[in-house]
This record gives sequence, C-alpha cells and structure tokens, in this order.
Amino acid sequence: MRTLLRSHPGRRASGPAATTVAALGTVVVLALSGCTDDTSSPASTATSPTAPVLRPGRPGEPNASLSGSAALPSRTAAPREADVRFMQDMVVHHAQAIVMVSLVQDRLVDTEVKALAARIADEQRPEIGAMARWLEDHGQDVPPQAKDPQYGAGASHEHTGMPGMATQAQLAQLAKATGSEADRMWLRLMTAHHQGALAMVVQQHRDGTDDVVTQMGDEIHVTQSVQIGAMREMLDRLG
Repeated sequence: MRTLLRSHPGRRASGPAATTVAALGTVVVLALSGCTDDTSSPASTATSPTAPVLRPGRPGEPNASLSGSAALPSRTAAPREADVRFMQDMVVHHAQAIVMVSLVQDRLVDTEVKALAARIADEQRPEIGAMARWLEDHGQDVPPQAKDPQYGAGASHEHTGMPGMATQAQLAQLAKATGSEADRMWLRLMTAHHQGALAMVVQQHRDGTDDVVTQMGDEIHVTQSVQIGAMREMLDRLG
C-alpha cells in the first residue's frame, strides 16, 4: 500500500493502483464522517468578551477596564428613584424650554439669538421623546408635557424643587417683551434654565445608577454648558 501512495510528482496513477487509492480515499472520508455525532448539540453562539472593554467613569472618577463576564451587558430589576425622577423632571424642564422659545420666537430680532432659540427647541423635542420612551419601558408615569409641552404652562404653581424653571410672572413678562429687550430677557431666562438642568444632571450622577439615564445626562450637560457660554457672549454683545 505504501508503494502505491508514493507516486512520483506529475504522474497520474492508473490501473489497479488508481483503483486502490480511490477506494482508500472513500474509506477515509466515510471514517471521518462517522466521527461526527449527529445527535450532539450545536455549538453555542453566546458571546463572551475576550478583550477588555473600557467603561467611562463618572465625572471625577477614572475609567474602568472590564473583561470576561463583567464586560457583558447587565440589566437591573428596576431603576432607582433618582433615575426615574430625573427623567420625569427633565421632561417637564425641557417642555418649559420649548414654551419659552414659542413665547418669543417671532419677536426675537438678533439673528444669533433666533438661531439658538430654534436649535434648542429642535434638540429638546426628540430628547423628550427618548425620555418618555425610557419611562414607558420601565413602567413609570410619563408627564403629560411629553405629548404637549404647553400642558400646565398657565398653572399657578412655581415648580418648586426643580432648579432653573421660570416663574409664571417671568413667562408673562417674556410674552410681552419686544425688540432687543425680548432678546436679552430670553437669554437671561434660558441661561438660568440651562444652569438648572446642569444641577439636575449632577444630582442624578450622585444618586442614580442607570447607564442610559447617566449617558443622557452627560449629553445634556455637554450641550447646555456650551450653549450657556454662547448665551453669555450674546448678552455681553447686546449690552
């Protein structure tokens, strides 16, 4: 048999030798096929990370490198009260920002102020939608302002405990302001409103644990910090 398998390169076996080699190949294939257990379970497709995963730290904390099962996503049974409260309050907070834009948008005269006002409204509407979906997914109450930002805009309460919210008297003054005074009043009120949102983010970072909520808070903090700087520059320019 060994003589038959050691054929010279470039030469094709023929006759009995070729028949023997072909038969041997068939036997090997069948033997290998027989080693497969048709009744065995298919290989698991579950993924397990083999490389470290970087988890960003919270403000003032270092990043963490996770590997193995620690790097797999996990879900908690229920979000903390701080996470739920942040999402509910931020829906109301965002809704008032949209109201503040709608009250004065047609009477703003400075082109930069008008552009920023439109941008804030356009950004915060989809954020309200995202927060409402998170609350629904976790079986939590969704504030009515998620569907109608104007809901409660004329109410007498002053939103106690929610930082940065304009009072009803301030909203009434804003609705009557015209010209450059409308620009300046809107900038002052919206700057204070944004600063209140930053305080709410800091509180959620301190008391909350939900990654999605924390990430949304981070995005709000970055965006509104930049806008606060821009509004202060506009106020300086407008005198």
